[in-house]
Amino acid sequence: MTLVTRLPSGDPLLTSFLEAGTEDQASTALEQVLAGDVERVIQQTVHRELGRSSVGARQVEDVVAEVRLRMVRKLWSLKRETGESIDNLLAYAATAAEYTCYAFLRVQYPERTRFRNRLRYAIGHQASTALVRDDAGVWRCETRRAVRRAPAPGATQTLIDNPRSWIAATGIDASQPLPALADAVLARLDTPIELDRLVDALTLLLGIADVRPGAGRAQDEPPDADRLADPAPAVSDVLEHRQALARTWNEIAALPARQRAALLLNLRDPDGGAILHMLPSTGVVSNAAIAAALELSTATLVELWDRLPMDDLSIAAQLGLTRQQVINLRKSARARLARRLREGES
Repeated sequence: MTLVTRLPSGDPLLTSFLEAGTEDQASTALEQVLAGDVERVIQQTVHRELGRSSVGARQVEDVVAEVRLRMVRKLWSLKRETGESIDNLLAYAATAAEYTCYAFLRVQYPERTRFRNRLRYAIGHQASTALVRDDAGVWRCETRRAVRRAPAPGATQTLIDNPRSWIAATGIDASQPLPALADAVLARLDTPIELDRLVDALTLLLGIADVRPGAGRAQDEPPDADRLADPAPAVSDVLEHRQALARTWNEIAALPARQRAALLLNLRDPDGGAILHMLPSTGVVSNAAIAAALELSTATLVELWDRLPMDDLSIAAQLGLTRQQVINLRKSARARLARRLREGES
């Protein structure tokens, strides 16, 4: 069978696959494309996102396999001219791996994921604590306080190894609001702590657990590929219903550009997480569509991704506006969006 195709991608790594004239030649080229650097990026990303947490480590290889499957589907859609182009294959592979990991955790461990979002927001949005991404891409939490006394040597490792003993020894009140608890804990550690290690410790202390994760299948059975590819995040009716999401997204895309940006860059779920992080995993709104709505390149969106949701001052700096202008734009966007959605229902 001879395949005729144009080049729907700007990445030279894909040239041999996209220019292959037969199915067999394309399959051989695809195997080569997905080996080497692409495989390395997928492995590194999944190990970073899942392998460092107590709940995700045993599922790393299953999720890696799911990412590979997504990549194969995407690249064949490019070959058949039905998919959006890829300008940077390695960046796309990393993003696809991150989305798949997040979808996996939301499906299998919704309570833990919800708490992680809350903790991440609490640490990243108060002056006394900081969330910093190191050179390996791992998120670490640290205090910004001028600590009055030196923390006990090995305090961080003790918290990781035995959270209950550590909290009892420090006398920290675990019942206080999460921002205050995170502040108190980080001020008593001797080194920055990985976000997922801190999540492990605090979920144990606070009794946050997902009952029978992966219910309905054996614990070591691979996660359902369809559920990973298309989870239903329980953040709102919009995100639970794909048809409603598509309609809502179309209305958002029709908003004036600055209203879209003021709304989307600040959009968060009830737990403080960025709703934009969830949209690509629904299969309805792509990363490219989000970038287009924000009038950004995909590369610029990737740079902003880990800063979402952004506060009003950061959005103002991004758009060259004042904070009050951002607030006014978002208010107008919400009013217009609500009106358009009501009109569509009548």
